[in-house]
Amino acid sequence: MRSSTPEEPAQGKDQSVHTQEVSPIQGPAAKEFNRALACAQKAAARGNLELATAWCRYGARVAWWLCPGFFQSPEMEQLLGEIGRKSAMPAMPPTASMGAPTRFLHLMTQAYETGGHTRAVSRWIEICAQYAPSEHHSILISKQGDDPLPGWLAHSAQSTGGDIFRLPPMPSWLQMAAEVRSKSSEFDVIVLHVHPDDPLPNLAFYDRPRPVIFFNHADHAFTLGMDVAGIVADIRKAGHDLSSSLRAARPHKVLLPIPLTDGPKSSTGKAEARRKLGLPTNAPIALTIGDLFRFKPGMGLSFPAALKAICAQDPRVLVIAVGFSASESGELSELNQSTAGRFQSVGVVVDPEILELYYSAADVYLDCFPYGSLTSVLDAALHALPVQRLKIPDLPILWSDDLALDAVAAGASCTTDYVAEVVQWLQWPGTKRAEFGARFRAAVLQEHCGVSWKARWLDPAVKALQASGEAPSHPGLDRIDEKPDRFRISTMFYLAGLPLSMFVAAVILGMEDVPQRIRVSAVWVSVKPLLLDPAHDGMPWKRLLAFKELIKTCLPKRVITAVGRILRSNQNKL
Repeated sequence: MRSSTPEEPAQGKDQSVHTQEVSPIQGPAAKEFNRALACAQKAAARGNLELATAWCRYGARVAWWLCPGFFQSPEMEQLLGEIGRKSAMPAMPPTASMGAPTRFLHLMTQAYETGGHTRAVSRWIEICAQYAPSEHHSILISKQGDDPLPGWLAHSAQSTGGDIFRLPPMPSWLQMAAEVRSKSSEFDVIVLHVHPDDPLPNLAFYDRPRPVIFFNHADHAFTLGMDVAGIVADIRKAGHDLSSSLRAARPHKVLLPIPLTDGPKSSTGKAEARRKLGLPTNAPIALTIGDLFRFKPGMGLSFPAALKAICAQDPRVLVIAVGFSASESGELSELNQSTAGRFQSVGVVVDPEILELYYSAADVYLDCFPYGSLTSVLDAALHALPVQRLKIPDLPILWSDDLALDAVAAGASCTTDYVAEVVQWLQWPGTKRAEFGARFRAAVLQEHCGVSWKARWLDPAVKALQASGEAPSHPGLDRIDEKPDRFRISTMFYLAGLPLSMFVAAVILGMEDVPQRIRVSAVWVSVKPLLLDPAHDGMPWKRLLAFKELIKTCLPKRVITAVGRILRSNQNKL
């Protein structure tokens, strides 16, 4: 998807971002969300509760991916709650535990081998296993399907005497909700780590039968599920401000930074790590980690341009990017050429020992922008690397805002400062750089790790849930009078490279289990942007391809198979 913003903006102190110029899809996205909600309401009125739920999920996916200018829909959550009530799910018996809760169920939509929110669940449980031995934490995953579960996730639950449960594939949302509700009856507290478009919490807990903590790991996005929560736990200051300003007053909002564990680090020294990785021993090395979309220019900002400037100012610097391969990088291949090979993308690193070598080999860590990766930055800080971030005042929800990191360095105020500070850090003596990195590590240990994280953040959150009273106050969390427009942005990176005008087709294609009726509806909505080009996005063939793929998903499999055979037969004849 093309942005109207320049690919390589000027790097000056007067650089600013105007959110109204980077949100052309907000109006159409809001319109499509409202259409989905209206269809859901009509389906529910006719008694078709499954179709109504599917329409809600589709509308929530549109809002999640495209940020239509709002972050919660009380109407949709109330509708889902009413659907749950009408489905006549069994009553949940009262909890048998007395005093402080001891049985916790962490509800997830899916778990991934790589990805921040899955690791957060594991680390949360590991900290409690060590410092709260009376607690038992289990995990329930609703839509894992046939995808394998990470072994380390199951190990975390088992370390507290808990279990990990995976629902089998089910065609019915209401059946899944009934299973979630039944399993939840065995626990004192439910912790939601669900995808923003997951309707199951609203369906299963419509009557709030158990205390619920909503862990707001996707704080930049529209989200379902908060209506059934006792508290919303925001992971950072920017997310807390957004929740306080633009989400419903109930439930209470608290801060709960991402939990981390200070596990064993590699004992390999810098020189040895570089030798094993085949990297030069004397070159200053900057490390960055993230999915490919995080490296794409947008919102008037260009991370590749900053990397190029760093390499230009110090011809010895080598930038290592972990998370995508060189063949995937596309436009970033030019960056490799323009820096004479000093930008190297090394692909996804699954082996933790190899990843440790990259941390050991690096001198500094660079956070991507405008789409920062907070989890990656915190992991780098735990490895005692100086971390550089770009503070984006106009888009606070996109940068890697964190209390621990801010206590050491506030982040660069513009790309010019971002580049200059990194170059300066790389020119420091190794001892000075190590001392700076150690300060980052100490701050993260205090706010995110072990008994300090539990006592400072988790315990007050659980007590607030039990009391159902005022949320606890924390240092540095005084309410700021933010302008809502500062948060009303379109992230749009979920649809990077796809036609803006065909977002309906693109969203549907990203949902394998969407009912046929909704797919057919999406075909009609997608006809006009296929034939016309009001956005002048210069992507007619991609619009045609998206429409063709959407049509194909609406056809029965036997028809698709027959057409494929005919086409192959004609090719053979030629």
